[in-house]
This record gives sequence, C-alpha cells and structure tokens, in this order.
Amino acid sequence: VLKYPKTLSWTGIALTLLLFLVSLSLRPDERRENALPPNSDAAVAIRKLDTAMGGLEYSSVDISWDDSVDSQGGEVLEVIREVDAVLGNEALIGYPISIGNLLDALPGDGRDIDRMSLLELLPPPLKRAFYTPEQRTASVSFRVKDLGIATYGPGFERLLEQLDSIQSRRPHFQFEMSGTAIWRWENLYQIVVDLATSLGTATVIIFATLALAYRSLRIGLISIVPNLFPLAVAGSWLAISGQNLEIVMVCAFTVCLGIAVDDTIHFLTRYLEERRISPNESTAIRNAFTGVGTALVMTTIILVAGFMTVVSSDSRDHRIFASMGALTVTAA
Repeated sequence: VLKYPKTLSWTGIALTLLLFLVSLSLRPDERRENALPPNSDAAVAIRKLDTAMGGLEYSSVDISWDDSVDSQGGEVLEVIREVDAVLGNEALIGYPISIGNLLDALPGDGRDIDRMSLLELLPPPLKRAFYTPEQRTASVSFRVKDLGIATYGPGFERLLEQLDSIQSRRPHFQFEMSGTAIWRWENLYQIVVDLATSLGTATVIIFATLALAYRSLRIGLISIVPNLFPLAVAGSWLAISGQNLEIVMVCAFTVCLGIAVDDTIHFLTRYLEERRISPNESTAIRNAFTGVGTALVMTTIILVAGFMTVVSSDSRDHRIFASMGALTVTAA
C-alpha cells in the first residue's frame, strides 16, 4: 500500500463508484414467503395455493359510476366485462371474479341489459360482494401469487394504463385498484427509498462528524471511501446474483455502515496520534496499522464468524442478513 499509494487510492475510488453504479440496478421487492422457513407448513401451503388456485392473496379493481348511468342497465355489465378481459390478459393474474362471471354461470343467454335482471336470482350476500347498485359500485376481484412485488410491478402498471384507456372511453365510470398486494406495490418502493435516503443521510452526517472531530475536511472526505466501499460491494453482489432490494437488506446496510465507521475511526485516530510523534507520513501509517491492525482484523474475524452461524437459519431473511453482514464486514 505504501509503495503505490496514489495508484491504490484512485483504484479504490474508481472501484467504489463502479460498484455503486452496479448497485443502482437493484429493484425494491417483497414476498410473504421470505419471512417463513422454506419447509414450514405455511410456506408449503402458499406455494400450493399459488399453483392450484392462482394465489392466496386477493386484490380487486373497484368500479364506480355517476348518477347519469343506470345501475341496472347493460352498460355497467359491459364495463365489468371489459375489466374482466383486461385482467384475463395478464398471465400472472389469477381467476378474476365479478357479476359477469356469476351471470355467465346462470342458464340462458341474451343481451347484457336483459341478463342484468337475473342478478335477483343470486343470493344477496354473493351478489353484494361484487355489486352494490344503490351505492353505484361494483368490483372485480382477482388472485395474486406470492412471486414478489418486483415481478408484479410491470403487470400492475399495464393494468393501470388499460383501466385509464377504458375510463377515457367511459367518462362516467371511475376505476381504482385495491388490495394488500396493490398497497405493497404502491408503497414498498417509497419505504425502501426512505430507508436508502436515511442511509445516505447517515453517510453525510458521518462525514461531517469526522471532519469536525478531526478538524480536517480532507480527513472527512478520505473517510467516505472506506465507509462506502463495503456497502457498494454488498449492493453489487446482490445485483450480480440477480436479487432485488428488500427491507432486510437495507437494514443490513445500515448496521454494517456503523461497523465500517468503527474501523475508520480506530485507524484515523491512531494515525493522527502517530503523526504528532513522527513527521514522516509513511512511518505514521505503518505504526498506526501495527497498533490497531491486529484489533481490526480480529474484530472482523469474530464478527464474520458470528454472522456465519446464522447462515444456516431456516429463515431466508436471517440468511440474507447474515451473508450480507459477513460480506460487508469483510470488505470493510
């Protein structure tokens, strides 16, 4: 390191930036099964329901209309059938159900406006689960598999575009997607972004604190690289291995940033003490590493060993946290 200081410094800066850019390709994601042991009864049931029934979770397209539309008229059923068709075109959407499906199950045929009267043959609780004419609302429910929000994101975006297209042709109708899967898709990204912003804010605060503590802007800037490099390594590893960004991963980033800062503070403090004793910079660096290097290496070994005991956990989240912790601490 002392033989090629500039080469190694610029290489470290360039590598940190490159790995950081690779990490930007990560997409927010979340799956219910991730919080369960893979061989548990609940996880097996979720996978079984995904295969046999199109998913455990329900979401819906809620339809409403204004006073100018006859709630008992055929236009309502026409719009519901259009929504049914849109949902049916999405491969990941499971088994849409609406009053259109219920009417199709009844005998006879005819125009939509004529078949609307057959709704009175249905049990009231069943009919009102999908159609409340006095409130001028209806819904089309569908099943969602536990494939992850990142997988469903493009499909949900297409659904919104097609619903907007229907609404442009049917200005008296309004459409809204609802359900826990839709909520997670709409809000999970912001949750991950908020956590990532907190991580960035922590980085800035650490830089400012170190600059003030050591009374040196240069030392503060230097400290950024060894603190961000391990996070960039872990993020690029996730991206290259084809994983998405989950909340547990961002939490692991935050914890590991604190550990990396500990190493930085130990080394910089000892280095500045050595500079007061020895005017030669190379000698101060060598003495600083001799003084705290063993402690840093031993701390890293112990932390990695502790993290690795969790890698065999039944919980996927625990395994991810442990592997990311071991990788980040090692990189630090």
